[in-house]
Formats: sequence, structure tokens, C-alpha cells
Amino acid sequence: MKKDPKTKSLYGQELLDLIEKMIQEYCITPQKGIIADSSVRYIAQKISIQEGNEEEMIKNYLEEVKRYLLLNITQYEKSDTSMRSEISDDVTEDIQEAHPDQ
Repeated sequence: MKKDPKTKSLYGQELLDLIEKMIQEYCITPQKGIIADSSVRYIAQKISIQEGNEEEMIKNYLEEVKRYLLLNITQYEKSDTSMRSEISDDVTEDIQEAHPDQ
């Protein structure tokens, strides 16, 4: 292997270092792919034994999941709002207790 006389390192060492860094970053990054969740396997099994259009069943199932998620998100938002209101009330009370002359 040839070395650069100026830097005394191998020609292309910067490129090799960059490639090595990219490989390490790639290994750290979570891999996306098929979810290995038992609920997904369960639904896939249920759909596979049913008669009818599998794509339509999947579409209907995903719509149901979407509605359920949106419903839960809405409930959590309401819960968070009421919790923030309670916290705000507590902070106001604490301030009033700390400064009773105001």
C-alpha cells in the first residue's frame, strides 16, 4: 500500500475512515422493517384464514386501528389539558401562599 509522503498515511485513508464512520452510524441507527410484534402475527393469521379480499380486510383493520388511536389521543389530550389546569391552579395557590399580601 502506498503512503502519502506529506501525511505519512495511506492514500485514501480519509475515505476509509469516512466509510468506517458511516458503517458505525448505520449500525447504531434502528433498523426499520416488519414489526415482529405478536399482535401483527395474530392479525395476519386471522386474515389469512378468512375468505375474501385480504387487502380489503387489512384496509378495514387499519381504519379501525386509526379510529381507535385518534380516540385515545383525544382522550389523552383532554386528560393532559385538565392536568395542566390543575398544575396551573396549584402553582397559583403556591404563589398566593408565598406572597399573602398580594
